[in-house]
Amino acid sequence: MGRYIADQNKLGFFYESGTYAVSSGTMQWIGQVQDHTLDESTGVIPVRYLGGGDRNVDQFVDGPQDYTGTISYFPQDWKFLWFTLGSAVDAGSPSPYTHTLSELNSGVLNGTTSGTLCPFLSFGLEDSKTVSATGQNFNRTVQGAMINTFTLNGTQGEILSAEIAYTAQNVAFSSGAASAVTAATTRPFLWRDCTLQIPSGTSYSTMKDFSLTINNNLESPHYLNGSVVIAPSIPLNRDYELTVTLDLQSTEVKTLWDQYFIGGSTFNTMMTVNASTGSRDAFFVMSGCKLMDMEAPSPMEGVNETTLTIQPKNMIVNVNDTIFRYKPW
Repeated sequence: MGRYIADQNKLGFFYESGTYAVSSGTMQWIGQVQDHTLDESTGVIPVRYLGGGDRNVDQFVDGPQDYTGTISYFPQDWKFLWFTLGSAVDAGSPSPYTHTLSELNSGVLNGTTSGTLCPFLSFGLEDSKTVSATGQNFNRTVQGAMINTFTLNGTQGEILSAEIAYTAQNVAFSSGAASAVTAATTRPFLWRDCTLQIPSGTSYSTMKDFSLTINNNLESPHYLNGSVVIAPSIPLNRDYELTVTLDLQSTEVKTLWDQYFIGGSTFNTMMTVNASTGSRDAFFVMSGCKLMDMEAPSPMEGVNETTLTIQPKNMIVNVNDTIFRYKPW
C-alpha cells in the first residue's frame, strides 16, 4: 500500500481504431501537461415520495452518467487543433512535413471515426496514478472524447499554454501497469515565437498577450435508448474569438478604431507561432474578421494600451514540423 505522488502521474492520448469510443495502438504524447481534471458524474437522483414516513431521502436512483474534463498543457505540436477543427491534410517528404488543419462541417463525414450516428473526431485518454506495489495503480481510460473548446494563451515572457475542455462517453478503470509514452524533446513554444498581423501583412509589434478560443458548442444527448451514457456528442455552431492586448501606437489606432471598430470593415488576421522558420511554425489564418470590441482606457500613469476582441468567420491553420502525420493513418 502507498500514497500516490504527483511526480508519477501520467496522461497521454490514443487514436481511435476507426470506430467511435474504441481506442487502439500505443499511447501518444499530448505535450507538457500541467494539469488534468476529470469530472465524473454518475447522475444519482435522490427520490422522496409520499408514505416514506420521515423527512429523509427514501431512495437513490442511478441516473445518467456524464464525463467531462480539462487538460492544461504547453503545446509542442498542434495535433489537438486537428481534433478541434476536424480536418487534416498531411503532406511533405522528407522532413519538414506540412499539415493543413481546417474546418470539418456537418455535411462531411470525418475520415477516421465511423459510427451509425456519424460522430465527429474523437480520441481516448489514459490518466494514471502509479505506486510501486503491483496491481495497485489507479488508471482511468477515457473513451470517446471530443473537444468542446480549445484555448491558446500567450503572455509576454512566458511559455504558450493551451487548455482543452472535452466531453467523453465513458471511463474505464484499471489497476494494472500504466501505458508507456515517449516524451517529445522539442522545446515548447514561447512568447517570442508569436507575431500578429491585422490585416495579413501588417504586423503589430507591441502585443502583450492574446487568447484564441475555438468553441464547438457540443451537445451531448442522453437518448431513451437503454444506455446510461451519452450518444456521440454533436458539434453545433462553431465560434471563434481572439482577444489581444497591445500597447497603443499612433500608427495603428486610426485603422483599428475608425476603420475596423466604428467603421465596421471586415478584415483578415494572422497569428504566427514560429519556433523555426519553415521547419517548426504554424500560421493561424482567420478570415472575415469583425472587431467586436475595442477598449482604450485613459489611466493616470503608465503606457496606454488597448484590448481588442476579434471574431473571425473562418480559420485555417498551416503547420510545418518534423512529425510525419497528425492523422493515425
